[in-house]
Amino acid sequence: MLDRLNDVQTRDLKLDSLRGEMDEVPSDLVAVRQQKSELEEHLLQKRKEREGLRRKVSQNELELATLEQRRRLTSEDALRASSPKEASQYQNRELQIAAELEELEEDTLPLMESLDRVSAEVGDLEEELTELEPNLQALTEQEEARIEMIGQRLASVRAERESLAAAIEAKLLKQYEQVRRARRGIGLVEILSGQTCGGCNMRLPIHVVQKARSGKVVTRCPSCGRILWHRD
Repeated sequence: MLDRLNDVQTRDLKLDSLRGEMDEVPSDLVAVRQQKSELEEHLLQKRKEREGLRRKVSQNELELATLEQRRRLTSEDALRASSPKEASQYQNRELQIAAELEELEEDTLPLMESLDRVSAEVGDLEEELTELEPNLQALTEQEEARIEMIGQRLASVRAERESLAAAIEAKLLKQYEQVRRARRGIGLVEILSGQTCGGCNMRLPIHVVQKARSGKVVTRCPSCGRILWHRD
């Protein structure tokens, strides 16, 4: 019976290995996904920066248009002035508005230059993402194929395991599964050199070895609790 249980454990360990293999995403796919994530995050930041600059430039341009209109109207008022004094007042006001215009234009120019620079950076990042996509798509398809293949192997080994387990006494199988969960996937171990537990490497008492060798009852290691199997 323990020989059959060992066959079950062999399949269980294979299933564990396949599940672990399925969880191990290839490093090249991980790297490309990380690269895409970093590019998207950087692009998001740059787009926010671009929108902030656009708002500032638009606000300045609106204010420039307003000042320009005020300067024009003040100039026209100066031409219609009824006295030299009134004309002088309008001219002074026009000069003041012109100074405000010049100052605002000087402030706006760096903003426009920054907007052009950030817009170019956004374009570069978008291009990088576009160029990255075919490689990511190919790696993703490869990964899907790999997962599918492992899934098929899992199904095959699982079917073998179920077939073998069906021939084992339910009580013994349940005990094995409990021990296996508690002991890192190993529920059944062979007695090595006729005296040592194959799980924890502890020297077994003689009466435990004799009991396991008889095969009449299920014997467990007094140290690690695993089921002991004496190979005939």
